[in-house]
Amino acid sequence: MLLVENQLPFCVLLELFSMAMPNERDPLVPLVDKASGFFKWMFPGSRLERSNIISSHECKHLLDLVYHNCLLRSPPVLPRESEAKNIKSEFIRSAKELKEADIKFGKQEESYGLFQGVRFEEGMMKIPCLTVVDTTESLFRNLIAYEQCSQRQHLYVTDYITLMDCLINTQEDVQILQNCGIIENGLGDDEMVCMLFNNLGTNVMISDRDRFYYAQVFERVEMHCARRCNVWMAKLRRDYFNSPWSLISFIAALSLLLLTFLQTLFTVMSYYK
Repeated sequence: MLLVENQLPFCVLLELFSMAMPNERDPLVPLVDKASGFFKWMFPGSRLERSNIISSHECKHLLDLVYHNCLLRSPPVLPRESEAKNIKSEFIRSAKELKEADIKFGKQEESYGLFQGVRFEEGMMKIPCLTVVDTTESLFRNLIAYEQCSQRQHLYVTDYITLMDCLINTQEDVQILQNCGIIENGLGDDEMVCMLFNNLGTNVMISDRDRFYYAQVFERVEMHCARRCNVWMAKLRRDYFNSPWSLISFIAALSLLLLTFLQTLFTVMSYYK
């Protein structure tokens, strides 16, 4: 029903719905409610609000309805032009590499929508949960195709896929995002999830830097990774303090060293007295 080539004009669907439900005075609201209820399982937290319902004149077809209402639930806040130009690299590192640079991942609990909820603050990247199932690839391919063929100024779905393609390079990256609750793997195989996002990002025209939706996020991530102290601290914790026993052993050794120093100091002081 969401294939680009299968879309019927929304006015036709509205007329058919009116014929099936002749008692409805305003068929737009129940039609949108039923359509959103049918498709919302594809995107957790993408429940439509009445304030976001677009009119039948603005809605072109079901795919357009899903694009506008289920995904773009609130007006997107684009990065300021000056911030976008400061980005040195068009891409960020994988989830594993970012974790090694002391960046933590977490599930975005607030209902910003799938695309608007990506945040990076104080070394923590929060991303809304996405359930990956058998229909996910087909849905994203059609959303990307519709977005890129409609000559839109901003490519929100494409930018989201670019973000996920950057984060996911291997199965280990998928596992990191799974453990944080960002991805729910309904396919069962981490390699399939990895291939899904890598293939979705192939031969797709990405946004310019000044229009890229996650430009500010990428810039903040790059600035964090550029600080050597963050990398050193992450390596120290990973290599030497990766368990509570390591920390206890370090404190015990430090205490023993301090006691030995104090004992030596008191011995020297008593000798000169």
